[in-house]
Amino acid sequence: MSDIPIGSPPAPPGRHAAPQGWYPDPVDHSRERYWDGWSWSRNTRAASQSGGQSGGQSGGQSGGQPGPYQRPIQHQAGQFPFQDPYRQPYQNPSQQPYQQQPYQQQPYQQPYQPQASGRPVALTADGVPVAGWWWRFLAGVLDLMIVSIVADIFSIPIFIKMIPVVKEYFREVISAGQNGGVPPTLSPTDLLGSSDQMVITLISLVVGMLYFSLFWRFKAATPAQLLCGLRVVPADHGHNTELLPWPMVVVRALTWWVPIAVSSVLLIFTVVNVLFPLGNVKRQAIHDLAAKTQIVRIR
Repeated sequence: MSDIPIGSPPAPPGRHAAPQGWYPDPVDHSRERYWDGWSWSRNTRAASQSGGQSGGQSGGQSGGQPGPYQRPIQHQAGQFPFQDPYRQPYQNPSQQPYQQQPYQQQPYQQPYQPQASGRPVALTADGVPVAGWWWRFLAGVLDLMIVSIVADIFSIPIFIKMIPVVKEYFREVISAGQNGGVPPTLSPTDLLGSSDQMVITLISLVVGMLYFSLFWRFKAATPAQLLCGLRVVPADHGHNTELLPWPMVVVRALTWWVPIAVSSVLLIFTVVNVLFPLGNVKRQAIHDLAAKTQIVRIR
């Protein structure tokens, strides 16, 4: 009986087990041992016997071969059947050695992340979601209402001058109706002179500039923007928590508010400025480009 125990570990990785047959005994080279395709058996015989015999006793042990046909394979003495000396690793003749491609800088592409609705959301360069157009528009309308109310309060002394003119106009209208005459007309210049209109425009400019500049400087957002969950940051710095510099907020306020305050002259510019973020890759308006800022969502 040989010292080889029944069973054998599987073939090493990358190798196929040898087919069933008689092979040199790895312990006693003067004998052959039967390999069942997976492990060594207890069946042995003298090395001089030829393969292909079934049944019989040899070397003090008996056993039969599982099948009559054996594929003849030549092995050297002491070589395990799962170590095939003729097996070569496969090489694809068409395969070319790997060559590292030189790095090519890609143009800037705005990163996006999916929304719950499945539509992409634009991000700043450091991964903060950019404010959507509708939120910006809503905040802008609310800011316009706030500034207009505050400016009108400071303009009350001028508006008081309109009361006598309005009273006289309605008196003439009633008199013309009683006498069958033509009612008078009332133009804006009759209510307010050109100088008064300039003063009102100047008040609106000053109130708007102070409103936007101060809130953007110290809060990075107006009250309406805070209500809508928006924040003004330097371009591509969505995580910025420092105070915005004065030149940045002043340029942004000038480019944004002056065309609105004198909308009779710069109405087209105001409309283009409001719609500009819809076509800009960073969702910036014209006053954002001038001041190098972006508006991000904080909630």
